[in-house]
Amino acid sequence: MEKKIYNLSPEEALEKFNSGFSGISKEEAKLRRKTCGLNLLKNSDKFKWLKILGGQFNDALIWILLVASLLAFLFGEQRDVTIILTIVLINAGIGFFQEFKAEKIIDKIKKFSSDKAIVLRDGKKEEVDSKFIVPGDVICVSAGDSIAADGYILESFSLKINSFVFTGESKPKSKKSGIIGEKDIPVSNVDNMLFSGESVAVGEAAFLVTGIGKDTELGKIATLTTKVKDLPTPLQNKMRSLGRIITVLSVFIGIMVMIAGQYFHMSLYKNFLFALALAVSVVPEGLPAAISVALSLGMKNLLKKNVLAKRLSAVETLGSVGIICTDKTGTITRNELTVTRIVIDEKVIDVSGNGYEPKGDFYIGSQKINPLEMKNLELIFRIGTLCNNASLQKNENGYAIIGDPTEGAIIVAGKKYNNQEGFFEKDEKRITENPFSSERMMMSEVYKNSNVVSYVKGSPDVVLDLCDKISINGKTAKITEENKKEIRKKYNEMSGEALRVLAFAYKDLSDMEKEDYNSESAFAKAIADKSEQKLIWVGMMGMIDSPRAGVSEAIQRCVNMGIRVMMITGDYEVTAEAIAKKAGIVQEGEEYEVISGKKLMVMSDEEIYAKTKKKKIIFARIAPEQKLQIASILKSKGEIVAMTGDGVNDAPALKKADIGVAMGIMGTDVSKEASDMILLDDNFSSIVNGITEGRTIFRNLKKFVHYILTSNASELFTVVIGVIMQIPSPITAIQILAVDLGTDIFPSFSLSMEPDEPGISRKKKKENVINFKGFRRIVYIGIIMALGAVVAFLLSMMRGGWSFGKEIAEGALYAKSTSAAYAVLSMSQMANLLQSRSESLSVFKLGFFKNKFAIFSIFISLGILLSFMYLPFFQKYLGMVPIGWQDWTVVAISAVAVFLFEEARKGESK
Repeated sequence: MEKKIYNLSPEEALEKFNSGFSGISKEEAKLRRKTCGLNLLKNSDKFKWLKILGGQFNDALIWILLVASLLAFLFGEQRDVTIILTIVLINAGIGFFQEFKAEKIIDKIKKFSSDKAIVLRDGKKEEVDSKFIVPGDVICVSAGDSIAADGYILESFSLKINSFVFTGESKPKSKKSGIIGEKDIPVSNVDNMLFSGESVAVGEAAFLVTGIGKDTELGKIATLTTKVKDLPTPLQNKMRSLGRIITVLSVFIGIMVMIAGQYFHMSLYKNFLFALALAVSVVPEGLPAAISVALSLGMKNLLKKNVLAKRLSAVETLGSVGIICTDKTGTITRNELTVTRIVIDEKVIDVSGNGYEPKGDFYIGSQKINPLEMKNLELIFRIGTLCNNASLQKNENGYAIIGDPTEGAIIVAGKKYNNQEGFFEKDEKRITENPFSSERMMMSEVYKNSNVVSYVKGSPDVVLDLCDKISINGKTAKITEENKKEIRKKYNEMSGEALRVLAFAYKDLSDMEKEDYNSESAFAKAIADKSEQKLIWVGMMGMIDSPRAGVSEAIQRCVNMGIRVMMITGDYEVTAEAIAKKAGIVQEGEEYEVISGKKLMVMSDEEIYAKTKKKKIIFARIAPEQKLQIASILKSKGEIVAMTGDGVNDAPALKKADIGVAMGIMGTDVSKEASDMILLDDNFSSIVNGITEGRTIFRNLKKFVHYILTSNASELFTVVIGVIMQIPSPITAIQILAVDLGTDIFPSFSLSMEPDEPGISRKKKKENVINFKGFRRIVYIGIIMALGAVVAFLLSMMRGGWSFGKEIAEGALYAKSTSAAYAVLSMSQMANLLQSRSESLSVFKLGFFKNKFAIFSIFISLGILLSFMYLPFFQKYLGMVPIGWQDWTVVAISAVAVFLFEEARKGESK
């Protein structure tokens, strides 16, 4: 079996890639670039905009509109064709603009990632664009650098790597050069290689590039992700179902009209004209545009809440979510270790504050204390700050740690004690260092001030065994077995709460005289040898990646909305359980279970799903492919799932979930590409805000679907009543389009801005856009409006001398009468607009003027109606003319009838 890269020695790896410790030449790099291509996951899609534009036409209602336009074309109704196609293009334009804008934001986010690397070319260091890296290059990296390609470590110094994009763990991982004898081990266990997407936490390294672009581990997962098929969103399914119903209804009505026409001995031509009018009346032309506007407004609102939606339909899908599968690190937690507990002087001190901001207080129990009054508190922070290679920096986004996050947490805690710059470092001169190693599990630094002192920190088990004395309240005494027993008890308690615990000790080396040694180097070696022997125990610090501020409240909101939250993490079981409790995912008294990756492997899909329904589940030590498995199981059972992720390996699961939510700050480009939404602040609370927004959008979507279909029902019944009564059609096909586009479209948009109703249940119910109750309501109101329109038409016709039996269907009288019917439909729909703001609450309880957009749109619609009647351009194309006061009286009565009918219905339903 051929050896993998990690099975080779450094020399063998260099030979395999025809390179050397000094890298390759510039000329060789150019030749290899021609063969291997650029170090990019994929070339930018120059025609992405075409794909986005094409996607706007993949909608059931759009297809119906296109069919209607074809019918209109076949019947020579060119005006209808023009208007319908205009609607389709407006709808496509709205959707395209919003989704293309989202893609542009994603492109900007990508620019924040590092795009430079230091390579050895011709034996000299050179900074190059990372896309020009080739296999065989030798790259030099240090703390803070991103890894631009996969590579084999040639040499390293105290190297620790942030590998959470692959492992999901916040703790940096030690890596070094050397041969790995095992075969076929997972990426997370390969410690002699670096991978694209990782970053250097501590130390330095030089590595040989072994893979670029799509050949990296990151690239392989990106390729895998493309194989996960995109499925229709819940909104798309609901709208397709609605579209099918409308299509069947339209065909059925058309057939019935043809039969009725033959029964009444109508000419075939007139029969077809009626069929066209009815087809147009059934199809809600303004609905796709209204939905697009509502969702685009939702996208805008979500962006204000740090959630970037990449697709319009994703906005509503987020509101349909019933389960959130969330990462721990960076989403529930801040990915910023914080010292929360200190054990010194046989006391336990709690430290407040979050993240890397150096603000917090000190408590013993519930009592706040003055830290300056505790002598050993200054000593433990001095040890922690001086025996440390990290630093705290302030930038425009807050505070950031350069170096190991664990050491950074100690720096921050020290600044909470005293924030004076250089307080602990003052007059201290470093003499030597014994660096941390995974074998020793400790480190020490020797400083000279008035005395020579060795400061030591490390694993409590290791440090405690090296101590023969203990410092309590500033006094030194011999450490007893009772002392050690109590220390180990505290250590175990802190570990059980998932705290990462470090011990601190020191040794006074002032009795060592330089003159006793032959040279400076001999003196330094002697100091180093004695610096970790017979130490004086000071205390311990416990730190944790604490839950973000507001996460507990956000999870409680999920509970109130009927959403289940499951944590899926690569971290250890104890840590995951502790964070789940701190964050409120598991609350006191609740039944829960922690399922590890190993346990998950032996469970059936049915067993896994049954457990998620029965109790709270925390998934720990989960591999990325298992994350995909969990998403697949939940979706197969009909659950609507939101999945968060930031790593490369999260991408398949993000794409599989109904809503993939990537992290905007910590997330890789691959995870962002695979997701439907991006959290710009990496905060779980933002997901909950998004769900709340999505549910509001869905409720409003139901409102304006009801509003628009009521209008279509009134038009349908108006024409049907005309056929039954054997009178000229009270409204023409082109006027029906004018109702839908002219006086309906702005009011429907205003419903998308309706705020949440007071007292409404936040729990998500599985419901269609229209249920039977809603359909019945549409029919009732549609009939009332249609009767008003037919009455207005007949009264106008009869005042002009028409009587039953005559076939006048054109001319000034017909135009005036259809204008009266049009006015009734338009203005009674404005009454319906006010009532559509809530299915159950009175307009007066809602607040008549609370939705100012609705009031404003009524005046706009009235202005459009008058312009249709009085402006010659519209008179010519719509066949409309001014109407008399008698007609306006019927209009007012019809509008009031609709309004009072709905008020009475809402009163009875309580």
